[in-house]
This record gives sequence, C-alpha cells and structure tokens, in this order.
Amino acid sequence: MIGRIEPIAINRVQISLRSQSEITSRDFLFERTGGLLVGSLLMVSFFSLVVAVFIRDRTFFLYSAWLVTSLRIAAYNGDWDPYWLDIPLSGEPLQLFLRLTYIAHSLISLALFEALFGKELQSAKLGKPIKFLQLATVAMFVPAIFLEANHSIKLLWALSGGTILAVFFVLSMLSIRAPSRALAWYFGSWVITLTGSIAQIAFSMGFWREILNIANSQITSVGSALMLGVTLAQRMNAERQARISAQHSAVSALQRFRENYNAMPVGIFSMKQDGTLIEHNPTFADMFPSNGRRNSKIGLNWVDLMGSDALKAVEELAASDRMMDTELAVQRTDGKRRWFHVRAVRKADRYEGWIEEITARKEAEGQLKFLVDHDSLTGLLNRRGFEIHLQTAIGSAGNRQICLAYVDLDRFKLVNDLFGHAAGDQILRQMATRMREVIRPPNVAARVGGDEFVVIIDGTSLDSAKALCEKLRIDLSDRAYQYQDKAFNVTASIGLIRVLDNMRPADALTASDRACSEAKASGGSTVVSYDSSSSELLNYLDEIKLVAGMKERLPVENFFTQLQPIVSLRNPASSLCYEVLIRMRDTNGQVLPPGRFIPAAERNGLMTQIDRWVLRSTLEWLDSQPEHRSNVDFCTLNLSGASLNDEKFLQDTIALIRAHPESTRKVCFEITESVALYDLNTTRRFVDRVKSFGAMVALDDFGAGYTSFSYLKELPGDLVKIDGNFIRDVNLNRANFAITRAVVDLAHELGMGCVAEWAENAGIVRSLIELQVDYAQGYGVCRPLDRERLLAVPNAATLIRDQETADLILGSAIASRDASHRITLPI
Repeated sequence: MIGRIEPIAINRVQISLRSQSEITSRDFLFERTGGLLVGSLLMVSFFSLVVAVFIRDRTFFLYSAWLVTSLRIAAYNGDWDPYWLDIPLSGEPLQLFLRLTYIAHSLISLALFEALFGKELQSAKLGKPIKFLQLATVAMFVPAIFLEANHSIKLLWALSGGTILAVFFVLSMLSIRAPSRALAWYFGSWVITLTGSIAQIAFSMGFWREILNIANSQITSVGSALMLGVTLAQRMNAERQARISAQHSAVSALQRFRENYNAMPVGIFSMKQDGTLIEHNPTFADMFPSNGRRNSKIGLNWVDLMGSDALKAVEELAASDRMMDTELAVQRTDGKRRWFHVRAVRKADRYEGWIEEITARKEAEGQLKFLVDHDSLTGLLNRRGFEIHLQTAIGSAGNRQICLAYVDLDRFKLVNDLFGHAAGDQILRQMATRMREVIRPPNVAARVGGDEFVVIIDGTSLDSAKALCEKLRIDLSDRAYQYQDKAFNVTASIGLIRVLDNMRPADALTASDRACSEAKASGGSTVVSYDSSSSELLNYLDEIKLVAGMKERLPVENFFTQLQPIVSLRNPASSLCYEVLIRMRDTNGQVLPPGRFIPAAERNGLMTQIDRWVLRSTLEWLDSQPEHRSNVDFCTLNLSGASLNDEKFLQDTIALIRAHPESTRKVCFEITESVALYDLNTTRRFVDRVKSFGAMVALDDFGAGYTSFSYLKELPGDLVKIDGNFIRDVNLNRANFAITRAVVDLAHELGMGCVAEWAENAGIVRSLIELQVDYAQGYGVCRPLDRERLLAVPNAATLIRDQETADLILGSAIASRDASHRITLPI
C-alpha cells in the first residue's frame, strides 16, 4: 500500500492509501485525460500566440494567455498535474502560485472581454465598470501574497462573485443595447465559467462531491475555451464581413471617383517634379491634341505642352502647405494665345493639380475692357475713351500742338428715317473704316454721338491739321456709301480748333462742336477752323469763364432785375404793368447784355436756378412794397424750357406762390410756344396749378412757330404776347399787319388781352392803336428801369419819354373804345 497526500482544490487536500495497481490506473487516466487536455489547450494557446504575433492583434494574445491560466487552474483542480511544466512546487509556494494564477486568470478574462467588445462597451457607456473590476483584481495581488491562504482565498471568492455578477450585468445590458452572435457565444462562455466556479466552491466548502463529475474544472475549462473560441470566430467573421463591405464600398467609391475623375470638365493631372506627366484624366488629354489626335499624355513633359515658363511658375508658386492659383498664357502657332487657369500643390515627389482653359473668358474680358473705351458699332474710341485720351495728350503735350476736329454727317438723319437704322449703321461702319485709312497714329478718331465723330490730331500745327481734315472730308464725302443695292451720298462738315493749354476735354469738345455748327450753317461739306485768336473761340472761352463765375456766385452776387413798363393803350392813365428782366454783372461790375449770359446759362443747365431766384426775389420784393403792389395790374416773368420741364422747379414754384399769396395775384408767367409744346401735358398741369392760386399766364412770342393756333387752343392763357418780328415791320409789310390784326381779333374773341412786343417808334404805336392792341412794350415806349423808379409812379404812361408816342397813347384813351375788349385783371 502506498499513502498519498494530494491537493484536490485550492483550499483542500486529500489523504489516500492506494495500491500499486490503482496508482498505475490513475497515471493511465491522467495520460488519457490530462495529457489530452494539456496538449490540445497548449496547442490552441500556441496557435493563438502565433496568430497574435503575425497579425498583431491583442485579442489573440489575451486568448492565448487565458487558455494557459485556464489550463493551470483545471490541472490542479483535476488532481493530475502536481507539477507545472516540470517545475516542482509544493506546500505554501504551490498555494501562492495557485492564487496568483487565479488572479491573473480573472484579470486576463476582463481584459479579453474589453478587447472583444470595447466598441460596444464605449457606445453603451459601460466601460467604466470593467475598468473598475480590473483595478480591483490587480489590487488582489497584495492580499494573495501577504495574507494566509484561508484569508486570501475568501477575498478571492468574494472578488470572483462580484466580478461574475458585474460581468453578467454588463453582458445583459449589452445584449439589450447591442445584441450580436459573438456576444451570445461569449455570454455562454461566462455561463459555463460561472457553473464551474459554483461547483468548485461548493465542493471546497464540503457540499456534494459528485458535482465535480458533471461540472468539474476540466469540463468547464474546455467548454468555456470552446465557446470563447467560437466568440473569436464570430468576431473574426463579423470583422471579415465588415472588411468585405468596406472593400465593396471602397471599390464603389473608387469607381465613382474614377467616373467623376474621367468626367470632370477640368483637366486633372499628376506630374513628377521634373515635369513628367504620370497621370491625367481625359479632359486634360483633350486640351492638348497631338497631331490632331487626343490621346494619352503620360510620359510627356509639362514643358512640351505648356512651355518652360509654365513649369517654372509651378515650381515657384506651388508649395506643400498651400495651393498654387495662377493664370498662364501659351503662345499658339497662329500667333494667338491660349489662357489656362492652373491650381497645383506640391507633394513629396510630385505635383498634383487641375487645369482649365479660360481663353474664351479672357477674350470676353478683353472685349469688355475694349468696349469700356470703344464704340461697339465702329470700333473707334467712345466718349469716355476720347476724354481719357485727350486728357493724356494735353497733359503730356509740352510744346506740341494738339488740335481737335469735330466731324458731323450732313443730313444723315434722312437715311435713318427713310431706310432704317440698319442702313445708317452700315454707313457709320464704312465711315469709320475710311477714317482709319486717313487718321493714323499718333492721331486718334472717336465716335461721341450718333453721327458725330471727333479726331485728336497730335503734334501738328493748325494749318497741317486743317489740311488733314480737308483730306478726311473729301474721303468721307466724295465716295458713295453702299448698303445692299443702294448707294448713299453723304457729306461731312468738320469743325477744327487748336486745344489751348489747360482746356478741359469737355470744353474742347464743345468748342469744336461750335466750329462744326458754323460749317454746317455755311452749307455743309466744309471745314471751319478756329485758331487761338479767333473771335469765336475767344467768345467761347469767355463763356466758359462766365459760366464758372455764375456757378461760383449764383445767383445773388451776380444777378439783379430791371423792370420794363408795359403801357396800356386803352387806359394808360390808370394802368401799371411791367416785365421783370434778369440782368448780370461781371466780376468787374459791368452789366452784361442778356444775349451773352442767358444762352450760356441755358447751355450749361443754370436757367432753372436763375428762374427760381427771379421768382423768389420778385415775390419777396412785391411783399415788401404793399402800396406799390396795390397799383400794379400785373408783372410778367419769363420761364425757360428747362424750368418748365423740371419737376423740382414746378414743386418749388408752387411752394413759393403758396408762401406769397397776395403777390402771386400780380404775377403773370410767360410761356413760349416751343417750350409749351415740348410737353403739353406738363405745361397744362403747370398752368392750371398757378392759375388756381390767382396767377396769370401769358403766351409769349405768339406767331413765331407753326402751331400757334393749336397752342392758343390748348392753353387757357390770360394774355397773348405777339412776336416782335411781326410788330417791328407791321408798317412795312402788309402781311405782318394782316397777321397782327387776325391775332388780335382771335385773342379778343377768346377773351384774352394782347401785348405787342418791339414797339420801337410812334408809327408802330399808332398802328397798334388802330389794330386795337391792348398793351405795347418796347424801346419806343420805355426802356428797362431799376425797380426803384417804378415805386414813385402811379402808371406806366408817365414813364414814356417820347412826346409823340405819349400823345398818341393818351389820346387813344377815349370812351368809344369797346370796354368788352379789356382784359379783366385782379385787384
């Protein structure tokens, strides 16, 4: 008999007496069970270790270690492995090694759990409990080493129970939140482990020894290892499926990228740092056809396609930290340039970028820039380009002479009216072509209006410039212009000036326009030139200074008013009427004639301001002289065409007459026929508004136009002022006498009074009395006077200086005059 003491659990030993045959039988059993278990599990563990090394996967390494620790615990619990790898251990060292192995097994199990389901733990926010269990397990090494076996084993059981409960809680939560096949198999592995642990603890505490025949360490270790292996297999299969799906997605994405790459409307390329192309899309190849064919450019050099300057630009501008963005030009064989927009970035061994041809855009931009300063129809400079060019020429002239010619086609409007604008445009194109043939650099031609052109003649005397203009006139006028099957003979008038120092382009243009107008007035198809001493040019320069002064001191410092009496031919002793006339002083205090400053003000847009000032000053003066105002029958004020067609002026006028109601009833606005008929609706609206406030309206220069009777019919005036051209020759021209009689009779029939202008002598006054005209105005009656002179007179007749005229007028005031013909005036 042989006695044997052997451990049957971590905390229990067994004393047995066995015969030699029984010992031999148990050794055989160990070889069949324990050897098979050890060999198979060690082989699986070694295989897992090899896999972990090759694929560098931490999970397989942990699985290998987990198998080794499981094998060690199962071997001791199964009573067939007193030695571990032929290392003899017994007594307390053996017990310590067992406890340490158990702790390591728990720690590895938790680490393997985290490795298998780390993503799920993080998404379910369950990673912290596992971390806590790992720390608690690590902490168990201290009592396992320093405490007695009985005490340390109790702590181990407590830890095992808490770990198992925590793991099952986490597994349950994961099964609800992120169920999977791998998780189910892993859950089963822990169920088997739990079963084995419960059985071992029950046996260690003395309960039910036969339970080890059903759920001993060997069975649970193998079962747990198998299920954990299936878990790994499921995990690997899931990862494999994910990789396959990712590969399919990557292939699909790559296919889409390739399709997009090939379909991109811009050229995409990669090239080595020496410019050798290594890849490009079809659009890139289409940009650079070789021998008329669009084929692969791989292997070609960037220099061959774009030139050395383009490669140098890429080398200088491209960097690894920023994208190069530039425009490059390539010279074509036909002399034109191709433009490309290039963006590229430098990589470690190559350049990558894209290229887009922008030749059409650059040509369009060039065309737009051209049209900014050039006329789209003729290709000549437009007004803006002309002014810039002329300003540059004047600024850089030095001692050179600059001349400016203004070219206007004679009767060109007839071509447009009779044959349409297409014919007119064709003539203008042909005219521009002829001008280019004559006008050579440094001279420049420009189109500044419909059929109006200018020529800047640089560095030439006025005589030479006139000879050039004469040649231009002949070339433009002597040859017919062709349009379809028609030929047009169109002549040109040219005005030429020498541009003086510091003359503005606009002033030079206006001066040359005046010279051209003189050429047209003389019959057309001629050249009129102004030199620096020409009276016409000097007058224009004076006008420029005059307008500048008017703008600086408008209106109070420059202007004042005079009053010209209008004498009643029916009741001169009790009538006081006059016309308010604008006058101007120059900087020296000299009074300028109206014919000099009024046209200048009209041409330069100043008449509206002047009319506004005259109206305001007249109303304010009448308000300041109430006694004089009560004696006045009416006072007339002229309105210019610019004022009557200015909505702002009309609003200001209504505001002024609202502010001066008493004086407004003495005011009579004079409106000429040409002004009224320019916009008859606006004129009628103005007349109705001012008459509603008690003002009067006079139709001025009646008879000067061609539609006077329509004009008389359309506007409800109070007075008709007969044009002075009829009155001045009323005694010399029977037609004028008859026309005047007809106008007077018509006005009286319409209930309007008549005023005859230009009554220059007693003979004209006598005829006016005979024709029953109501009022006379002119130098033969009275010249314009200062306002103060009229404050002291009761009527206008007392101001007549010619005795014969005074006698005629006073003698005509007899009771036989038909009172019904008198105008009814407000008091």
